[in-house]
Amino acid sequence: MKILVYLPRTLGASLLAFPCLKSLEENFPAAEIAILPPPAYADFFQKVCPGYRVVVLPDFKDISGLKRASSRLKKMNFDLGLLLDESFASALLFYLARIPQRWGYDREGRGFMLTKKSHLRATDPQLHLKFHYLKLLEALGLKIVDRPLRLDLPGSYRQQALDRLKQAGLSPDLATVAIKPGSGFGPARIWPLSRQRELIQQLLDSRLQVLLVGSSASRETSRALLDGFEGRLVDFSGRLSLEETAGVIAGAKVFLGNDCGLTHLANLLGTPVVGIYGPTDPHISGPSQPPAVALHKPAPCAPCSYKACPYDHRCLLRLSAGEVYEVIASFLAG
Repeated sequence: MKILVYLPRTLGASLLAFPCLKSLEENFPAAEIAILPPPAYADFFQKVCPGYRVVVLPDFKDISGLKRASSRLKKMNFDLGLLLDESFASALLFYLARIPQRWGYDREGRGFMLTKKSHLRATDPQLHLKFHYLKLLEALGLKIVDRPLRLDLPGSYRQQALDRLKQAGLSPDLATVAIKPGSGFGPARIWPLSRQRELIQQLLDSRLQVLLVGSSASRETSRALLDGFEGRLVDFSGRLSLEETAGVIAGAKVFLGNDCGLTHLANLLGTPVVGIYGPTDPHISGPSQPPAVALHKPAPCAPCSYKACPYDHRCLLRLSAGEVYEVIASFLAG
């Protein structure tokens, strides 16, 4: 039996779907399971998920692209397609590819294209994304397995990361805290720079090494943080591949990040995670397994989906540098 899993379209949500993949393996131990990840992360998943075949399809933003993608997929002869992405387009792709069994949530009017589906009512409580995906399997009659998972990063990536750290002047004998300061989503998720600077000073005063990570979307925030620290910070934002970033995070003693894919990557790598959540709800998208702490200050206007806060950013301003430092220190002491 050949199964294809259409992963959610963001890195964080795809990583939160890993328990669902493991449960699928438990239910179909003899099956060949393939994954269809977001195109931007296909290369990364190929390198760090050797247990799964990674399917890469041409991008389809129009009908002709969809036809090309479905034609290629049809030739792969999958028996079952599990849709963890909940868009109409993903179901249409599997439908046009004539995958015999197509399972997923009945959303966006796509139910007629699914052979097995689960309905979500407006009154259903919103679950953490990990349990949202597991609940789909349970609703479809499968058993679910929920146990801690670890992403087994190849040793070569860890060594590459160690080499990069040495080149940047960091010592392997001193503890390092990796910080993801910016956000590709928008400034609403960025902890105020004044708070970040205060925390970084506390970390440096404690003889900890601090490095900044993230995509090119974090560069502006990282550059702003570098001012005043006179070369005592190492900025890798936008300078590493995702697998190199994973190696750096795996070698850190603590990872500090907001609601982003790297936070969930660090969580899967087993690095202690301190998550800073303001406009988003950690009960929905927070780190899913220990060691992790999600810091969140309730605000009357949260949760929200604004990219930029139209008010006073109180959800993040209420979180002090001292509170974050205490959590980081507790991980370092443990």
